[in-house]
Amino acid sequence: MKMPEKNKYCCIEHIDISFDDFILDNETFPYLISTENHKCTYCDKEAKYILKLKP
Repeated sequence: MKMPEKNKYCCIEHIDISFDDFILDNETFPYLISTENHKCTYCDKEAKYILKLKP
């Protein structure tokens, strides 16, 4: 059984797919928090947001 990912980093272009994947993996809505110095989970661009289970 796959463990749900607790955090997803995303750039502006991948925010929609990040939300979809997070909800499918965790069966709940994420907290959306601004972030810096991380790469997007889906590409090599700088992540603007992190989706987390808890703030």
